[in-house]
Amino acid sequence: MLKKTALIVFALIISITLTACPDKEQSGKQENTEKIPNTMQKASDELEQIITLLGGPLFDGRDNMEQMKNEQIQMLSELIQKNTLGTQDKAQFKSDGGTEKEKQQEGSKSQQSEQNAGQKENKKEEQGGQEGQSEQQGEEKGKESSGGSEEEKSGQEDEEKNMEKTEQDIEKENSGEKVDAKKPGTAEDTTFQYEDSLFGIPQWHDENWKMIKVLADGMHFTWNNLQPELIKKGVSQTQIENFNKALVSLSQNVNAKNIKESQMAVFQMSQSLSDFYSYYKTEIPAELPRITSGVTGIHFAVKQNNWPQAQELANQLQQEFAKLKASVEDNQTHIFQMLELSVNDLCNAVYNQDSVLVLIRTNLVNSNIRELDVKLSQKQE
Repeated sequence: MLKKTALIVFALIISITLTACPDKEQSGKQENTEKIPNTMQKASDELEQIITLLGGPLFDGRDNMEQMKNEQIQMLSELIQKNTLGTQDKAQFKSDGGTEKEKQQEGSKSQQSEQNAGQKENKKEEQGGQEGQSEQQGEEKGKESSGGSEEEKSGQEDEEKNMEKTEQDIEKENSGEKVDAKKPGTAEDTTFQYEDSLFGIPQWHDENWKMIKVLADGMHFTWNNLQPELIKKGVSQTQIENFNKALVSLSQNVNAKNIKESQMAVFQMSQSLSDFYSYYKTEIPAELPRITSGVTGIHFAVKQNNWPQAQELANQLQQEFAKLKASVEDNQTHIFQMLELSVNDLCNAVYNQDSVLVLIRTNLVNSNIRELDVKLSQKQE
């Protein structure tokens, strides 16, 4: 009896131990993971905003992308309706203008007939001795009347020209163009190409410089707050100095409004920041920030028509993704497969030197990275 009781108690102890082991392993794993400092997350968010404002890719998830697309479709639909109404108004304007012209012509004809009738009466009343003078006066009056008609004709031509200009201005306003506005891509804008961004939304505006300056100035405060934590974590002085030099370069080039050098500066900052993430053990693999940085570099290199650099970055991107795939346990999920396909498509577009597809697919890769990042962050919580 005692033996049976002892066996039962022993079995219970073993079962409790076995069931408790997974929890201990999971809790131990959670203790080993670290949390990214809030200051570094803030620096990443501010840097992403600067990158986008400088004509770089977006960093939004699929929901935000879908919302942006729908808003653009709605805006374009409203613009089409305005253009249709503007065309109808233009046709009405032409018809109204035509009637006014006819009225003016009729009025000028009646005035000419009255003048001719008055001249005839004056001729009849004059004496025979003054016939020569009357003939000369008649000739002079005829010249004056012909000159008056010529002036009236030229006045009518000027009115027609003005009406044509007004119609052209209305067409420009209905199409969303500004009258006498300087179009981008002229000789004055040789430092940067003002392509439309994703979904045909104009991404660059003159006001961007003001926003970039605010964010760049604020980045110095964020960076000053982040440095002590990086030093404590063991980040090398060389890596810290690289980020600091890139930040200084950004501020100087933003002040000079040099967009090309500003793009290079933020790319260097993103590279340094991605290296900082590797010092923290989190559920987010260190390769993911490096892939994001590489996508930014490819986007800017293509905008600057630097295809050799873009192809070099595409090769590095594939290497980093191979490491990411090996480090992620569940690499067969739908989100991960979407990311893998988008990375391959982006690299193919770079190798084929297709700038249109590159600028679309950099946004697509970033969107998939954001979705994967959210999923892995939820696992860590």
